[in-house]
Amino acid sequence: MANRQFSQYLLNRGIWSSDKAGRVLAKCLHVVPDLAVWALEKGLITSQQAKKLLGVKEFVVAALEESYLNALQLDELKKAVPDRSACLGQVLLEEGIVDIHTLAKLFEDSKDEDSHPVDDVIKEMLETQGWDAHEHAYISEYVKLFLRAMRKFMHTEALIIPNEDLDLVDATYLTYQSMGGALRLTVGCRMTGNVLLAMAGRFSGEEETEVNEMAIDSIEELANVINGLYIVNMSGHSHDMDLDMPKTLENGVPAGEDVFALRVETEFGAFMLYLSREGFMLNEKNLFGW
Repeated sequence: MANRQFSQYLLNRGIWSSDKAGRVLAKCLHVVPDLAVWALEKGLITSQQAKKLLGVKEFVVAALEESYLNALQLDELKKAVPDRSACLGQVLLEEGIVDIHTLAKLFEDSKDEDSHPVDDVIKEMLETQGWDAHEHAYISEYVKLFLRAMRKFMHTEALIIPNEDLDLVDATYLTYQSMGGALRLTVGCRMTGNVLLAMAGRFSGEEETEVNEMAIDSIEELANVINGLYIVNMSGHSHDMDLDMPKTLENGVPAGEDVFALRVETEFGAFMLYLSREGFMLNEKNLFGW
């Protein structure tokens, strides 16, 4: 099973610091994992075997000769799209952050059923504010779904960093949406123009070069999709919710007593994710007069 929270696990374990996470993730954009790293991440070979195969040009021949992998496994490996965790593992090796044996251990431990790196971060965030983590588990569920959506729709590794003066002072666009019903939750992403265009392009499949109505439509549709998935999940827990229309503001900064701010680091840049039970206090007009 491919790991879906590997970067968060590394941050929580102190393998890298929050100020280095963005730089390391950015390197994943253009990296192609060595087949040995890829096979290691998938649990097909051991760290000793990976060390012997790492960088070998004739990987397939060597793996067959050593009986590390069979023809079917090699064929499936070559046809599959590398998981983002494997790309990140390759960068960790190239940067000298870990060796191959440590990487194997990290891959294995991060997939443990008792490993819940995102839950751990959100629980600490809630408890710091005096909120009961169990009562507000729906917030943690949202963040986990949001990060899964980043991997599915944005094709990027993603992690969250709470609080600690991590706001993006040059961010100029805020897209937000409120959900009501059995549970109330307002969520928003505040980002720079470059990050907005990167997200819009990855979601639409078309290159976006200007923050215009088409780019904003893509971002708001992304919000509809993510939050739509969330309310469907909540309905499965007997919490019926509905969606308001998404809105995009220029120079909007969410305010309010219960607004939580998380910095989301991705391979194409960072942005702020805001969550609130009571909604955002905002006075700005919608972008383009909507």
